[in-house]
Order: sequence, then structure tokens, then C-alpha cells
Amino acid sequence: ENAMLRFGTNGLERVRIDESGRVTLPSQPCFSATATTTNIPLTTQTTVTLSSERFDVGSHLSGNTFTAPITGKYLFTYLFYFTQLDASHTTLDVHIKTSNKQYQQTWNPSAFMGSDSNFSVSGSQICDMDANDTTYFAVYVSGGGAQTDIHGDSQVSGCLLL
Repeated sequence: ENAMLRFGTNGLERVRIDESGRVTLPSQPCFSATATTTNIPLTTQTTVTLSSERFDVGSHLSGNTFTAPITGKYLFTYLFYFTQLDASHTTLDVHIKTSNKQYQQTWNPSAFMGSDSNFSVSGSQICDMDANDTTYFAVYVSGGGAQTDIHGDSQVSGCLLL
């Protein structure tokens, strides 16, 4: 290893700067998990079920909820693949819900779908969080039937930016 600068606390590396000036933060809170939910009920804000963590640096994701370990700005993202989306839904909402605020994206499937089908959505938000604030993802549908699913190829993620 050439000219590399490392910083640590308690005997653990916390920051690394390589010879090209690239900085890595191996202890920076960050997670990615699979998201699924079946038969989303009508007119009920429903928490998205998280499973199969790809990674969870710092172990701050528990069940369906991320808890901020420190105060900072966090980036949250989702990629939801809806299957059996009811073309009669008049509302399809995706929410990133934090202790401080709800961030919402809304579609009207009945305005652009001629028949039941699959539909993918993605979104992201930078959120201001205090230590011990929580975040989870939720969905909401109205109109039509309770048949819409979030397929197991869906993902959510989050990380501390600064």
C-alpha cells in the first residue's frame, strides 16, 4: 500500500485516504434491504416490509425501521416494483416517513393504465435527522381492489451523508 493516510479510534480504522485522494468511511451508517408487501390494503397507510439485508453498516436497521445513530443529513432511496397494480386505483402513494417529516410521491394509476399491470417507481430524499430519529417506508392505495403487491425485487437504502 502506497502513501495512504488512516485515522482511527479505539484501534479501529474510521477514515482512509488513498494515494489518489479518495476518502472512505468504513463505519459510516449505511444500509440496503429488499422490500416486499403483498395485497396492499385500501385506504390504509401500510409499512413496507423489509427483509434480506444486503448490508447494514453499524446495525441501525431493525425490522422495517432505520434509527439514526447521530444527528446529520441522511439520504434515503427506494425502488418499488409493483405487481398486479389495479388500474382502478385513483391513488398510489409512496412515503419516506421520518420522525420529523413525511415525504410523499403520488400517482393516479386510473389516469394512465388501461388494465391491471406492473409498474416501477423510484425516489429519494435527503432528510434532516437527529440522533435516535427513525425512518421507515410506507405505501397507500385507494380505489379499486386490494390486490397490489410490492415484488421481492424491490429495494430500499439509506446512508449518512454528513
